[in-house]
Amino acid sequence: MHRSRFLRALALLFAIALIASGCSGRDSEGSSTSTDNGSSDGGDGGGEEATGIDTSDCPDTDTAGIEDDTIVLASSFPQSGLTAAFAQISKGYKAYFDKVNADGGVEVAGKKYQIKVVDKDDEYNASKTVQNINEEVGPDGTKAFAVFNVVGTANNVAIRESLHENCVPNLFAGTGSPAWGNPEYPWLVGSTLAPYTLEGKAFADYLKENQPEAKVAMLVQDDDFGKAYEEGFKQAIEGTDITVTDVATYPTGANEVASQVISLAATGADTFFNGATLLACPNALTEANANNWERVSTFVSGTCISKTLMGIAGDDADGVFATTNIKDPLNPAFADDEAMKEYLSVIDEFGADDVDPENGIVAYGYTQAAVFEYVLGQVDELSRSAVINALRTIDTEGLGLALEGVQIKMGADDPFLAENLQLVQYDSANQYFENVGEVIDFEGKTAELTPEDLING
Repeated sequence: MHRSRFLRALALLFAIALIASGCSGRDSEGSSTSTDNGSSDGGDGGGEEATGIDTSDCPDTDTAGIEDDTIVLASSFPQSGLTAAFAQISKGYKAYFDKVNADGGVEVAGKKYQIKVVDKDDEYNASKTVQNINEEVGPDGTKAFAVFNVVGTANNVAIRESLHENCVPNLFAGTGSPAWGNPEYPWLVGSTLAPYTLEGKAFADYLKENQPEAKVAMLVQDDDFGKAYEEGFKQAIEGTDITVTDVATYPTGANEVASQVISLAATGADTFFNGATLLACPNALTEANANNWERVSTFVSGTCISKTLMGIAGDDADGVFATTNIKDPLNPAFADDEAMKEYLSVIDEFGADDVDPENGIVAYGYTQAAVFEYVLGQVDELSRSAVINALRTIDTEGLGLALEGVQIKMGADDPFLAENLQLVQYDSANQYFENVGEVIDFEGKTAELTPEDLING
C-alpha cells in the first residue's frame, strides 16, 4: 500500500511540472490532486486536502505540533559519551532558529511563527532514538509538528515506519544514506549531506584519473551506513582496473579499529578508503601511519571531516581526501564570503556557549535550518502535508553555507535533496580542507549510481 500511495504521488507531481497551474480536489475514486506549488489547499488532515502525497490514510493530525504561534520540532541525537561530537550539528540549527525567532519568527502564509526544537540524547543508539521520538512526537503523532535532523542511518530507519504511519514529516535526516530515496516512505527526507554512494563515485572518479590501477583497502561500519560506501564504491569501479583488496568491518559505534587496519595494510593496498565515522575514523588514520602503511592516497567519509575528528588525527590526517557541499569555516577562501560572514555573526550572537563556529558540522546544521525556513516560506498554509510537498518540489541554491553551484532540489523522480559535491583535501598544518577541482554535478543521478537494494532497503 505504501508503494502504490507514493506512485500516485509521483504521477501527480509530474503533472504539476507540466502545467502552469492546476486544479485541486478529489475525484470519485478518492485519488489526490495537487496545486502547482505542491501545498495543501485546505483541511485539517484525514485525507481531505489536495496534496502531492496521498494523505487519504493519514490521521486527522495535519496541523498537530502547532502551538498558537509556535512550530514544535522534535529531534534525537548523541549528546553524551564518545559520540557526543555530533551534538555540534544541533548548535548550528538552533542558533539559526534563535536568530529567526529574535527577528519576529518565520512568516508562513502571512503569519509569523516561532520555531522550538525539543530534543533528547540517544547516545547514537537506535532503540533510544525510538523511545525519544515516541515521547516527543507521541505514539499517535499528535505532539511535535515534525522530526528534524535525527542523526544516524540506523536511528532514522528505526523510526521511519511509525512516523510514516502517522504522516509525520521526518525532515533532513542527519545521514547520507540513499535509503531516504525509498518511495515507500515519502514522509522521510534526507539532508543536504550528499548520498554516501555519490562520495564513493567521486572517489572512484578521482582514482580513474590519478591512480587508474589503484589497489584499495576499505574500512566500513558493519551496518547500512558502511554497506552504502562499500557497494557504492564497488559499483563505481566496475569495468576499470581499480581493485578492492579487502573490506574490513567494525561494529556500529565501536572506536577501536587497530586490528582491522593492520589487516588491511597487509593486503598491499596503495589506497585506503576509510569509510568509518566518529572516533573510529581518526583512530584508523593514526593506526595506518603507526603501521607504516605506504599509501598513495587516503579517503575519509564525509561524516569524518569535522574539526574535532580531524583534530584527533592531527598530522595523521594530512592530505586525506573527502567530499562536502558545505563551505568550510576554516578555509581562508571564504573569509570574505557574505554567507560566511552572516553565519559567523549569527553563531557569535545566538550560538550556545560551547559552540565551535569553526567546526564544519555546525555549518551543516545551520544550513539545514536555512533550508527549512525557505520551505516554510513556500507554502500557502501551515500543515504537515503542505511542508512535505513544498520540500519535495524544492528547486533553489545558495541557502545557508551550501557551496556555490550546489543545488537544493527534489522532484517527482528525484527524491534526493542535494547531489552535488566538492572533492576536498585536508591541510593538517592549517586545519582546514582545501577545495580540489570544481563542484561535481551528480544532480538527478543518485538512483543510477546506487545499487537498488541500498535505496529500497
